[in-house]
Amino acid sequence: MKTIAILTSGGDAPGMNSAIRSAVRTTLNYGMNVIGVNRGYNGFLNGDIVELNSNSVTGIVQRGGTMLYTARCKEFFQPEGIQKAVQKAKEFGIDGLIVIGGDGSFHGAIKLCQQGLPTVGIPATIDNDIECTDYTIGFDTVCNIAVEAIDRLRDTARSHEKCSIIEVMGRNAGFLALNVGLAVGATDVLVPERNFDIRGDVCFNILERKKQGKTHHIIVVSEGCNIDLKQMAETIEKETAISSRITRALYYR
Repeated sequence: MKTIAILTSGGDAPGMNSAIRSAVRTTLNYGMNVIGVNRGYNGFLNGDIVELNSNSVTGIVQRGGTMLYTARCKEFFQPEGIQKAVQKAKEFGIDGLIVIGGDGSFHGAIKLCQQGLPTVGIPATIDNDIECTDYTIGFDTVCNIAVEAIDRLRDTARSHEKCSIIEVMGRNAGFLALNVGLAVGATDVLVPERNFDIRGDVCFNILERKKQGKTHHIIVVSEGCNIDLKQMAETIEKETAISSRITRALYYR
């Protein structure tokens, strides 16, 4: 291989720039050329490509997001889009591709592999929903930021003796909600992988903790649960006589 391309795709995640820097400098260390693809698969199809060198990635590890930008591309996942991407690879002399991203990005990488373009995936997503890796790039950072934010909300919940219902991101996976909920000592954690009942589970747990002298409560909800948080808060207030407040989709990159 003489030329390797690198792209970031899907949602950005903390640490993507560090992954880009490592990939670029490692590729150069092996005596190969490296090019960057701006704006993910969309840029791949449109030939939005730039040459990278060691200086191109200087001073980017402290920055969030991705220096190569990112975008979603429906066209790429059509048969015609895949063929166009393979043709672009030949046009620019790309012998291999490094994809930094999450679940959707990896599905695209598999399609390129099936068409004969060697592709390596580096898991980078705050959702942590990639198999064969314990922690994806960005997941630990997001967990810590969420914990810090919830610790601040807890001060208000404690002061007013309220129940805070906090929705966190994670797409269709509950890994983020579960890890954050454990870290903050939440009264309950709701994830899409497990069935739950607001009255039978959440309200019951709140009332049990209330009997033990607990005056405030934290409920962490994964966005993948797709539940009506307003209705949930009303149910908790009705069943437990504890005022409830919603903080929707804490967002952190």
